[in-house]
Amino acid sequence: MFLMLICTFSCAYFNTFYNAEQYFKKAEKVRLEKAGESIPVSAIDDYSKVIEKSKIVIDEFPESNYRKDAILLIGKSHFYRQEFRLAEATFQQFDDEFGTEFPFKSSFWKAMVKWRQGKSQAALEDLNELLDNNLISDNQSKIYLSIAEIQLELNADTSALHNLLKGAELTTDTEQRGQIYYRIALLAFDKEDYDLALQANTNLIRYTTSKKRIEEARLQIVRIHRMLGNWDIVMSEIKTILIDDRFKRIHGSLELELVQLYQMKGENTLAKNRLESIITEYPRTETSAEAYYMLGEIAINENWDLDDAEKQYSQVTREFRKSEYTPTANLRVKQIKSYNDSKSSIIELRKEVLTKINNDTTNLDSTFDVNSDMIDPHVNYESLAKHYYNLAELEAFHFNQSKEAISNFLIIVDSLPRTSQYSKSLFTSSYIANQQGDTTLAVLLRDSLLNQFPRSEYAEFLRMRYNMPDLDGSSNQLFREGEIVWRDNPIDALGIFRTILKQDRESDVSARSAMYLAVKYDRFFSIADSAFFYYQWLQKFKPESEQALITANRFNELKNTISILKEVDSLKSSQVIDTSSLINNTATNDSIANEVDN
Repeated sequence: MFLMLICTFSCAYFNTFYNAEQYFKKAEKVRLEKAGESIPVSAIDDYSKVIEKSKIVIDEFPESNYRKDAILLIGKSHFYRQEFRLAEATFQQFDDEFGTEFPFKSSFWKAMVKWRQGKSQAALEDLNELLDNNLISDNQSKIYLSIAEIQLELNADTSALHNLLKGAELTTDTEQRGQIYYRIALLAFDKEDYDLALQANTNLIRYTTSKKRIEEARLQIVRIHRMLGNWDIVMSEIKTILIDDRFKRIHGSLELELVQLYQMKGENTLAKNRLESIITEYPRTETSAEAYYMLGEIAINENWDLDDAEKQYSQVTREFRKSEYTPTANLRVKQIKSYNDSKSSIIELRKEVLTKINNDTTNLDSTFDVNSDMIDPHVNYESLAKHYYNLAELEAFHFNQSKEAISNFLIIVDSLPRTSQYSKSLFTSSYIANQQGDTTLAVLLRDSLLNQFPRSEYAEFLRMRYNMPDLDGSSNQLFREGEIVWRDNPIDALGIFRTILKQDRESDVSARSAMYLAVKYDRFFSIADSAFFYYQWLQKFKPESEQALITANRFNELKNTISILKEVDSLKSSQVIDTSSLINNTATNDSIANEVDN
């Protein structure tokens, strides 16, 4: 009977500890698979169960042989649940009871807690000090891996990779070695250390038992060889894997790698044919969604066929809504629609212009000049210029059509009356021409901008780019001066910001200056009509700027307030006057009629 009681007692705490251990192993497996990422909720829950079961062992069986291990499991679980104060207290308890007998475990986990409490340098010093002891290889591995984790957090990636390699070599746990090589492969690829990435992926295949990781490693090896230009190896690898049914899950991705290989070799017809076959063979998958996206890119970059491109991009979401290409494809569709809308608007607006000068209205690309005696006040040249700018901007920065972009920018510069898009078009076309190696055109446009808008923000940028001497009174320089002068002499500062509006209405610094004036009149001087004047200036001349958007509500509030006051006072004039003269007799009165215009 006595022996039965002892057996029952022993079995009870053994089973409880065994359950705690199993929950810990389960949580650890999930955590290690997500190394470098947030710990999944399932693992967090399992760590909680570890704590619960281990506390039963400690509280109900305080003299059991599993007390030491139970305390350690509780401390580790608190640590991975990011409950660092509880972890610190638990490891201190472990140190008090078992530190003399197990100094490595005590010192190691106390160092890890220091790291998570923001004492990274102290933790690194403690861990490196531990390495001076005569440790078994698994404990050395554990230290190197922990040092690597801290270094990754400190953005010391090269050192971290070095320590991860040491950790992988020293561990005797084959599965853990596979996990380490997986992390090394990802980090090395991101750092473009492709030789190390190849080595790590090869070792990953050797040590991991995860079929998914093996597939990913095989695919990454193909990708790296393609990027390194080892095309024969790529072809051989792809053919080998495509006939192996064990890797059927990545066959589609390998087909896409083959497409990119064709593109790198300039075999564009083969690439397009392969993409079309992928769509047929892997319908409604992530692979087919990517294939449609690539066909859209071909339609733009190789064929300059926006209708076909829009069709291909639109299919991405239908094929696989969760595809990583869905957001970009949807953005492409919007860009193409915006491009086509501007194109249609240009045709309509040009009809008005060309009717007057008796020119062909059917050819969008035909050049035309609007001389000063041909300017029709009923034609919205500002809108026409904005649409041309939209075309050019999309062509240059989204559709990889730089030559077409320059042509459209130059229509704004050479063929239209002066608009708010003029200096911006000079600047952007000069920048693109320089990028394209057309230095003659770039310098010609640069000099035109510097001559006409010498103190503009655009001119300042170009002077810096070409190492040209600075020019006193540039807009950015004046803005900085105005901010400094404001501290001691607000009235003079207002004059500086007005100067910026007069000399440089088109660049971004003018929007910042107008907002500065508006807010100071509004909040500092409490002169509503002057504040309203500059808020309205923003809405009229810079409606799409950040400053106009964030002050729109205040502009509408003042607009309503001033309207009510005018009705109450029976004011006859409908013109808003900048009343800055109330605080400075030398300040100019700006009205909506002249708008502090250039």
